[in-house]
Amino acid sequence: MIDVPCYICGSAKHAPYASENGFRLVKCVSCGLLYVTPRPDATEIAEAHKYGVHAGKEKLDVSGGFRSSNVANYLDMLETLYGDGLCEAEGRWLDIGCGHGEFLVALRRYSAGGIKGYGLEPNVHKQKSARSLGLDVDYFDLASHDGRYEYLSLLNVYSHLPDPTVSLGDWKHLLKPGGELLLQTGDTADMTNREHYRPFSLPDHLSFASEAILVRLLKSLGFEVLDIVKYPFPRLDFLTLGKEAAKLVWPGKHSMLGYMVSNFVRQRKTDLYIRACLKA
Repeated sequence: MIDVPCYICGSAKHAPYASENGFRLVKCVSCGLLYVTPRPDATEIAEAHKYGVHAGKEKLDVSGGFRSSNVANYLDMLETLYGDGLCEAEGRWLDIGCGHGEFLVALRRYSAGGIKGYGLEPNVHKQKSARSLGLDVDYFDLASHDGRYEYLSLLNVYSHLPDPTVSLGDWKHLLKPGGELLLQTGDTADMTNREHYRPFSLPDHLSFASEAILVRLLKSLGFEVLDIVKYPFPRLDFLTLGKEAAKLVWPGKHSMLGYMVSNFVRQRKTDLYIRACLKA
């Protein structure tokens, strides 16, 4: 376990925010980032990402399975952010942390195969799942990778990175001139402890940012923000509502039903997508 400062502003001054599974989530008093400190070291984090099991008071298994609902959500997002721009486009797209491959499936459908999608995934179980769908998924060192792409995406990846500032800076070389980044994460750092969704899934999630924090970060790294779209989280559909309602009486499960209803009443959207272009 190591103590870490805020990776956004470098400040070590923070205030308690929440605790879960033996870990502390704190709020930076300077920039407002929520982050875990102390946290596992880089070796332990890499091992947890490989097998999908994180140690704490209780083991946290995050491998999960393929979700067709995610494909539908990604198709809707692509239509909103890109319109017809990808339908006749060509090029290479690397989805970093592609999971079970839902986004790659959506991209293949949406671009009619014109864009060649590749996935990078450290979790060996998710790799196998994605490859079973005929997707081109592997795991390699991004810092030394010599491939170049027109598009990069990090969907539900940002909050799992020990230092996203360093990672995004190191991965810029993967983009061709004028290349684009698509980043998805939660817009939740400005929420109070009582408002924030549960569980935090610590230490799988290492930080929680906000739209303002992310826009500043991307601009500091040389990106121009092209568009932003936000959705409710989780999406309100009958299947999800049913699952969360069942968790209310399921021992050991934490239901997000109250959080979902609160978001609906307040018309609050926290599932954040940012489309950005790397400046020449």
